[in-house]
Amino acid sequence: MDGEDAKYKRVIEWVKQGLASGELKQGDRLPSEKKLSEKFGLSRQTIRHATGDLVNQKLLTRIQGSGTYIGNAYIPPRTEKYMNIAVLSTYGDSYIFPTTLRGIEKVIAKAGYTVQVSFTDDRVHHEMHILQKLLAQDNVDGIIFEPVKSGIPNPNIPLYKELQKRNIPMICFNAVYPDLNVPCVRIDDREYAYKMTRVLIENGHKDIALITKADDGQGKLRYSGYIDALNEKSLSIDARHILWFDSLGCLEMDRFPDYLISRLKGTSACLCYNDDVAYSLIKILTSHGINVPEDYSVVGIDDSEIAILGSVAISSIPHPKEELGEKAASNLLAMIKNPDFDGNFLFHADPILRDSVKNVTVHTPLPQPCEKC
Repeated sequence: MDGEDAKYKRVIEWVKQGLASGELKQGDRLPSEKKLSEKFGLSRQTIRHATGDLVNQKLLTRIQGSGTYIGNAYIPPRTEKYMNIAVLSTYGDSYIFPTTLRGIEKVIAKAGYTVQVSFTDDRVHHEMHILQKLLAQDNVDGIIFEPVKSGIPNPNIPLYKELQKRNIPMICFNAVYPDLNVPCVRIDDREYAYKMTRVLIENGHKDIALITKADDGQGKLRYSGYIDALNEKSLSIDARHILWFDSLGCLEMDRFPDYLISRLKGTSACLCYNDDVAYSLIKILTSHGINVPEDYSVVGIDDSEIAILGSVAISSIPHPKEELGEKAASNLLAMIKNPDFDGNFLFHADPILRDSVKNVTVHTPLPQPCEKC
């Protein structure tokens, strides 16, 4: 009994310490019983007992149909039905979002809602203006958003938290903000990168480069999956062969081909952040007299249309574009009905092998560029 009592008190102390440190603020919504159960390794019954005690101490407030909140002040549940869902995406012309939007619209329209779409262009100040407008108009029942530069600190987090205080359900897709407690629907980026790196390893490649994004949370997860695969086979990890670019740099790789080639020397293959990067890399290699896959192997992620448009069909792994949109929308609708619904979801997939990978039995490092090219 003493052991159970100690576990029970851990939850109470966590809330009290959070209040004292300012990590938990008056009006903040407490994580769901399921999340607290996972966090503390306790049964939901024990969590409910602990939060009940805190309610009795007037440190928490339970609101029927809305959730449990920090403090004793009454926070009325949001009951307005504007039948309007806001959708924020980084780019409207990317090869992923138009199909993802189709999935979102299909589910939202079936439920009788309209969709209000905005684009941030992956710029923090654009995101800020959109969020300020949403706060000023205050006419949406929920928000589906794609984070901007999720790999670096975002100054707009307070705006998102203000929306949370208004009890507006939110769900993100493709990436998360570490400082914001919002569910996310995305692919398992770490697993995707791990599997694509394994494709190269299983084809005999030992010295494998990586091109990924530094300002994107997905880029960091894909880096982790790449490292997982190399460590699993005790292969060397050389920082010279790991290239970090921001999102704009990934779009402008053809501006510094010599730099790229110099960083890839000593490797026989490369995992690229996505198919766009893989496509650009193959063009650069070809222009320097390095043929794919005869001289060098390249793989991407997303299995987009561009993977089969070039001179070499790129091995990749599918992004469930439309299905992801459908899942994000259906989970948001579930959160509107039940604030305690866990909207998180991870998609999994298997690689699609094409012509961009050569099976090598002997390590063949990147050849010197052709002097005539």
